[in-house]
Amino acid sequence: MVRCTFSNVIIKAESGVMMTDEILINTSTSVDRETGTDKPLPDEEVVWKERYLRQLADLENTKKRLARSSAQEVEAQKETLLRDILPVADGLDLALLHTSPEDDSRNILQGIEMIRSLLGDFFAKYNVEEMEALGRPFDSSLHESIGMVRYPGVAPNTIVRVEKKGYLLSGKLLRPAQVLIASR
Repeated sequence: MVRCTFSNVIIKAESGVMMTDEILINTSTSVDRETGTDKPLPDEEVVWKERYLRQLADLENTKKRLARSSAQEVEAQKETLLRDILPVADGLDLALLHTSPEDDSRNILQGIEMIRSLLGDFFAKYNVEEMEALGRPFDSSLHESIGMVRYPGVAPNTIVRVEKKGYLLSGKLLRPAQVLIASR
């Protein structure tokens, strides 16, 4: 005979006898005679321990996934920021190219060179590198062709002019170089 207490109600169940007023009670606990409290049976302890370990493993996996996701988001934001700064570098390079070294514009030229140098240091700090494209064979994974020109004495598909420099971020393409290539 199994005897279980539930809110001052005593239920007696004998094997093979079904009572009309059924109350479902988890009988996988036993009453500790000394303290009068329910004590889980060893099988239930194993089940709860397994549940705990699974939840703990799930928590650890969630932490790792969130850390990985956060790192990827930071990298994407960094790449976007650096890509947005590239036109500033292009503008400074054009200013340097079109400023004459005469006495009246010498101070302006020095100021632009200093700013471009600071920007170069900034790029180095964040592993941004300029790609060397002039005189190299055209590579569609690194260069963007904006036209072809006849250039005697140069092999076809060789870059003869760079309109916009290309940049790499930690070895990964940040922006392709816009180039003109030699035709046949």
